[in-house]
Amino acid sequence: MSETVDIFQVLKDLNIPFELQEHKAIFSEEDSKDVVITLEGTDVKNLFVKDKNKNYGLVSMDLHKRADLKKIAEQFGFGRLSFCNPDELMKYLNITPGSVTPLCIMFDTEKKVKVLFDENFKGKKVIIHPLRNTASISLCVSIPVLLSFVNDCLPYYDAPPAHSFPRGEAVTALR
Repeated sequence: MSETVDIFQVLKDLNIPFELQEHKAIFSEEDSKDVVITLEGTDVKNLFVKDKNKNYGLVSMDLHKRADLKKIAEQFGFGRLSFCNPDELMKYLNITPGSVTPLCIMFDTEKKVKVLFDENFKGKKVIIHPLRNTASISLCVSIPVLLSFVNDCLPYYDAPPAHSFPRGEAVTALR
């Protein structure tokens, strides 16, 4: 489904300014070392995690920070974390490995995924994938912008807008 969504048009329609740079596919942090990104902003890594009780979390953090899974689990209120498999990525975020982005939270129509952002992103530009790993976009992101994005993007895909998106406590800042 992510292939059928024109994320650039969604961002334009929602008046979220962005800059785009096309590049070769990036599947990992290691791959990113071979790609020169000229966009302004903080490079982001995104982790899709779960605990044994099938609680799911999407973590967006500075690419150069170490992911402390124990601390992240505490902030989510989850048990011990592990990384989700490609089937879970597709089921809950409609995305393939290497293309994970905070934008794919728009596909979580069942509201199963909590979101955790690096608190240093507040009011700053971040560099993320636009639902595919062959490009990057730079945009200024904040928790209210993310919530607005998810609420407003429902008409862009075939998901029943049965629930609004009052995540409130589900979107928190990584400290």
